[in-house]
Amino acid sequence: MSMFPPPPPLYEERGRRPNRREFWAKKSCCGREPEKTASPKNAVPIKKLSEKEIKQQVKTRYDEFAKQGGSADGCCPLVGESTESFALEHGLYSQEDLALIPKLAINLSRGCGNPTNFANLQPGEVVADFGSGGGIDLVLAAHKVGPTGKVIGIDFTPHMIERAKQVMKEAGLPGRADFILLDIENPQVPDNIADVVISNCVINLCPCKPCVYKQIFDILKPGGRLAISDIVTIGDVDPKVREYFQSIWAGGIGGAIPEDEYFKIVQDAGFSQIKVVARHILGSKELDEMASCPGEKFSPAFSKEKLAQIQGKIVSTKFVAVKPKE
Repeated sequence: MSMFPPPPPLYEERGRRPNRREFWAKKSCCGREPEKTASPKNAVPIKKLSEKEIKQQVKTRYDEFAKQGGSADGCCPLVGESTESFALEHGLYSQEDLALIPKLAINLSRGCGNPTNFANLQPGEVVADFGSGGGIDLVLAAHKVGPTGKVIGIDFTPHMIERAKQVMKEAGLPGRADFILLDIENPQVPDNIADVVISNCVINLCPCKPCVYKQIFDILKPGGRLAISDIVTIGDVDPKVREYFQSIWAGGIGGAIPEDEYFKIVQDAGFSQIKVVARHILGSKELDEMASCPGEKFSPAFSKEKLAQIQGKIVSTKFVAVKPKE
């Protein structure tokens, strides 16, 4: 049982939910409109990054990180304590998991959980990993779905794709994964091919989260499901502090949005049976590492004073949901 309070009630309880056609007709792809706030007369405005700039920054950071082979320093707790039950309860990697994973994949991993832990993967299933990175979850998924199943890694950084291919070979799983070099917001993502979608601390990096969940919905077969580990905010975050981190798209924090808003996006995309399986409020060291992700060498410097103002308000959440059968 989680020691943290459950997230806000899900939105099916708040009246009729718009169908997907109504939702996409009425809502811009990129979510809510920016808040309008009054600025002091002599204040220097913070430059707002465009979506194109955000994507280019994220792509450059992670591609260079992969090119250099990653780092042994992580961004968030990944490994459970000594017991398998602790890892399962908190959606992390167990020691048994790590025994299957090449060192390169661990060094490249910048996730905030282990979605294969709570995805209930079955032999023969097709699993798509949105933002597959260095392949740590592809390895575990391939073991779970077996030789009759398939794993598909989707990532928009060429060096990550190359590293993930190397990882699959080192894990003794050559030919067990297909790779797609593509932005996970891109509508060219194939439709109705996956039984399960997993994603590990990637969607927070995307400027258009509704776009991502639309593609996840479309790639899944009817009745398919998702298992996601991601970063959200809770409580009241000073708009100026939020704007500051957005202006540099700092690590896994710059793109983090409020938890209730995040789950509304998931539900509005068409998913049902949304269930949080674990939540973890980042401690001060974890928060500092998350703001620097994928590493200080690759990310912009940020104000420690402003970081302290969001202490206790950044959460790693793990959840599952289902695409209804049509």
